[in-house]
Amino acid sequence: MTTADELLGRLASLDRERLAKVLTHRPDVLQEPWPRRLDVVAARLGSPESVNEALLGLSLPQAQVVIAVQLCHALGLRPVPVAEAARLLGTEPATVESFVDELAERALLWRDPDGVTLPELLRKDSFRAEGLGRPVANLLGELGTTRLTQLSKALGLPDAGRRPALLLGLVRFFRDGDRVRELFATAPEETRKVLRDMADGVPEVEGMMPFHTPEGWAFDHGFLFGTYYGSAAMPIEVSLALRGPDHQLSFTPEEPELPVTHTGAEPAEAASSAAALRLLDRVSAILDLAAAEPFPLLKDGTIGARLVKKVAKETGGAPAEIELAIDLAAQAGLLLADEPPAPRRGQKAPPPTLAPDPDLARPAPALLYRLLVTTWWDPAPPEYETDVATLVRRLVVRLLARLEPGDAVTDADALTRLAGWHAAMLSADNFAEHVQAALDEGELLGVVAHGAVTAAGRALLAPERLVEVTDELVSRARTTALFGTDLTAIVPGSPDARLAALLDRVADREAQGTATSWRFSPATVRRAFDQGASAAELLGDLGAIAAGELPQPLVYLVNDVARRHGEARVIDIASVVVGEPAMLAELAAHRRLAKLGLRAVAPTVLTSTVDASGTLEALREAGYAPTRHAADGSIVLPTREQAEPTVVVRDPEPGERPPDPVDHAERLLAAPASGPALLRGQLARAMSDRYAGRLTTKQQQLCWQLEAGIPVDVVYRADGAEPTRLVIAYPELDGDVLDVWSLGDRAYRRLELARIDLAQASTAVSRA
Repeated sequence: MTTADELLGRLASLDRERLAKVLTHRPDVLQEPWPRRLDVVAARLGSPESVNEALLGLSLPQAQVVIAVQLCHALGLRPVPVAEAARLLGTEPATVESFVDELAERALLWRDPDGVTLPELLRKDSFRAEGLGRPVANLLGELGTTRLTQLSKALGLPDAGRRPALLLGLVRFFRDGDRVRELFATAPEETRKVLRDMADGVPEVEGMMPFHTPEGWAFDHGFLFGTYYGSAAMPIEVSLALRGPDHQLSFTPEEPELPVTHTGAEPAEAASSAAALRLLDRVSAILDLAAAEPFPLLKDGTIGARLVKKVAKETGGAPAEIELAIDLAAQAGLLLADEPPAPRRGQKAPPPTLAPDPDLARPAPALLYRLLVTTWWDPAPPEYETDVATLVRRLVVRLLARLEPGDAVTDADALTRLAGWHAAMLSADNFAEHVQAALDEGELLGVVAHGAVTAAGRALLAPERLVEVTDELVSRARTTALFGTDLTAIVPGSPDARLAALLDRVADREAQGTATSWRFSPATVRRAFDQGASAAELLGDLGAIAAGELPQPLVYLVNDVARRHGEARVIDIASVVVGEPAMLAELAAHRRLAKLGLRAVAPTVLTSTVDASGTLEALREAGYAPTRHAADGSIVLPTREQAEPTVVVRDPEPGERPPDPVDHAERLLAAPASGPALLRGQLARAMSDRYAGRLTTKQQQLCWQLEAGIPVDVVYRADGAEPTRLVIAYPELDGDVLDVWSLGDRAYRRLELARIDLAQASTAVSRA
């Protein structure tokens, strides 16, 4: 009987509440398409991938109980008596029963009146990781009958005759710890020393041979067995017998203590808001920079340290937050990687680049923050490995969320120990690094602040509150700035995206923390004019964000730069400089501009040997403020994105949120427990019968795709309704009706075979 067969009977006996607990602990089984019946749930629960994911979520005592049950099962106790598992763990049967009940809620074990049953998929015959070896029955099964007879005689067992009886007698002998210890006492002292060392936790070693004096006795009496790889293995039964009748497996039912410090909820929420707004500022700046010039990536498509440092310098952010912001923006689809075409022979391949999606509209601040934080919380899983980082960050947030608001954990080592206790089978050499990374990234996102989980972090555990919490979080941004007479602007707290974008456009950011400051200069103001601003527009925008009147020095600076802006004009025709005679004479005589090869062709015209872009740059480096004009004399503004976005980010609809286990449990219990599977060729035969054997090419393609598990784009023509275009998959046949999963509806639909047609690209129908 397979694990799925075992599980189906167990699931069918559960009530709604108990089945809902299983679905809650094993949410992967409710992934779309929703399971139709309990047999599908059982198949998903019994898959190796699902079982492995469930094991990674076990706490230390739960994992230790599983090991004890597995060991008892390997030693022939089937089902496993709770009392025997408790004896091995050195605890009371009631304690083991409570953990077995928790494991039963995860469909990993189940308790019957006569003991604990272990699913087939969890049974194991090697316990090397626990310092034990393989069961003696497995090792004996690899020996020939002649060797079994010799071993039986060496142990003084009665002649059993046939091989099955020989095996049974030998297994019974080695499972009797007292008899094994009595025989061990007769071994030579040197042999006993070798066997004790192995029994203490080294069940298999290299270099031992049956003809060596110390090991010869052990091989002759079944205390050691030679393996296929040339090593010597000690059976589990021998290891346990030599450790003594009082030996116990490790069992840690109590979780480690976690020192808690009360830091206050208000400071944590203030820091959370500042972090969220700073993240939005960084992401907005990154999108603007990437739009102006796509980011080069490494050859393997990853973000390089050089790019991170460059963007950090240009935005004023720390490398860690810039790296996180770029990574989240890319994962969320705000930035798209562009793989360059293959180079011609002899040419060097350009690197892949990262640029904003031109079809995606920039989300509003609160929605953008939700997109980033949910991407961090639930990223796309890697294809062939376990996403340890995501599992650890979810665990860290859940553990911190158990504390009262404002309570914090400042001891990272203690938090690591607690996290390791709650994810015993996830622990690795770099587990502490993953915990620290989760804390650091949580701080940058505003999910954690000063070691305490924030309202945003708690909302990740309750998605129905995420919109409300994040809207309030982002609304705390400052929309005004304090302008000083020293040509600075200060924003106490965190600026909103619009305020930060305006100040970044016309000033240089100097410092940030509890307050962010910008400094104005002729170069920064000229930068705004270069982007098409006018003096009236700029002063109007700054006045709208000022907490009071704009200081006179700033007004004078803007007007002065505006007066000088365009005093020299650079034209794109082989680079011509136009201006007043006195100004052009000054330019032509300027030593730093000699590289331009300026030559007067008229009192108001100079020509340059450098193109317009190079001439503009050289004049600006020399302290001038030229403007760029096209051949017709019109001013050339910096390139801006022309195409209108066609894709809009939105919050999930209620039906798109994680499934409710209780609702699904009720639905599953109301449906038949099992149903027929669609066999290859069955759909084609049904349609052939329906159409008297005359299937069109389209109908044949429809049958082939559905039976092969490929989604199909079809048109369904129901009575009295407009034709509907559907994408369907996962079919089940019920007479002349096809029960399918509709990818657009995210639900099952029953379609009559006679009304289904393969859709064409030009078919004009309504989409469901």
